[in-house]
Amino acid sequence: MMTSRKFILITGVSTGIGYALLEHWASCGYHVIGTVRKQEDADRIQGRFPDTTTILVFDVRDAATCEKKLTEAFNQLEVQRLTSLVNNAGVAIPGPLQYLDESDFEAQLDINVKAVRRITNFCLPYLGVQKNGTASDPGRIIMISSVSGLFNSPYNGAYCISKHALESMVDVYRRELMPFGIKVISIQPGPVKTEIWRKSINTLDKYLNTEYGSIMQHANKLIENTEKSAMPVDQVVQLADKALKDSNPPTRMLLHKKKWLFRILAYYLPDKWADKLVARALASGDKYRPV
Repeated sequence: MMTSRKFILITGVSTGIGYALLEHWASCGYHVIGTVRKQEDADRIQGRFPDTTTILVFDVRDAATCEKKLTEAFNQLEVQRLTSLVNNAGVAIPGPLQYLDESDFEAQLDINVKAVRRITNFCLPYLGVQKNGTASDPGRIIMISSVSGLFNSPYNGAYCISKHALESMVDVYRRELMPFGIKVISIQPGPVKTEIWRKSINTLDKYLNTEYGSIMQHANKLIENTEKSAMPVDQVVQLADKALKDSNPPTRMLLHKKKWLFRILAYYLPDKWADKLVARALASGDKYRPV
């Protein structure tokens, strides 16, 4: 019987933060239900952790398949309660808002915002939402957000918009779920050493012939600069573990090499001052990088 196990659902576990979280918690005795988009990723992960993971293959944008696969897995594993839901699946689609394809903009919002709501709502009964009040052992919701949910960087607008929306969702869920004892925590990392940077190389070349071409020609160098200064993924894992296990975790956990300077930039610096700093950084060419 697997009902005595503690279950964690993590979306987007093929690589990066999601995989690091799965690896950590699967090694700590939790049974991790993870989602991926490709069968080969599922086979690879399931093969490494045959007894402590269940990997589901679907695109989070496919609402019907998502619900079907989750229902089947929860029934098969006899899941009655989730220790945590970790909404990690996400993409970053860069480009000037003026020229970003409508389909790309919609995909950005569907994956990073709308799918988060759908999956969270499916999981709420398993986290402790019930008619008779607080559950005896309510679960937790951990949102893998970003510093882009606090500060808006040019040419990364769709991603910033999606993460600002996610931060709003964190507040709403946290306040609506308080009566059930369910804690909702946002983790807000700056650049992290994952494959997302390699995947972004050459993605902005299609804008070279637009009015933004003089900036786009430095795009690959900007990505490389960001990758070099990115933080190790283990630091995100440490924060997530704290969010999972601490009796009274913070509602938001910011992870940034220059945390206090970033807080000043995001919260206290007047908009026009921040605009000037961004403009000056962009004028420096390939030395600019997102926050």
